[in-house]
Amino acid sequence: MSTMDLLGLTVKEVMSTDLITVRQDTILKDVNSIFERENIHHIPVVGDDKKFIGIISRSDILLLMDWGTKLQLPASIRKNTFLLSSNLAKDIMETNVIKVSPDDTIKKCVQIFRENYFRALPVIDDSDYLRGIITTYDLMILAFTEPHLIASSHT
Repeated sequence: MSTMDLLGLTVKEVMSTDLITVRQDTILKDVNSIFERENIHHIPVVGDDKKFIGIISRSDILLLMDWGTKLQLPASIRKNTFLLSSNLAKDIMETNVIKVSPDDTIKKCVQIFRENYFRALPVIDDSDYLRGIITTYDLMILAFTEPHLIASSHT
């Protein structure tokens, strides 16, 4: 496939759909555990009705944690335990999020990523339900996958 063919693919053909989500009242300690256990970088926040509310990135958690965490300083560990146990997802989630639809093109995603400093876009349908997520990592995999494998997986 040519670059133009790849850019013409739709988001639903590339997005990740097997998502781990949290609710607004999830304790940050649990959010951090998900990041560590699953080795992921973004967790969408959804309401009881499964509609998209916001997103938390791994860097949001890291920015909250004490600078001495790397050194395993006892005071830093205590501070982090307190911060992660006393704050909820809604306290740090980003709600002013650029979203894409399943029918948008990869070209649109590339343009959004190039113009902004984030690395994930929630994929939302017309009713605000979370359908997936597309990341810069997904686009790298797409760009470096053998063209015949892409063609066969999208026919």
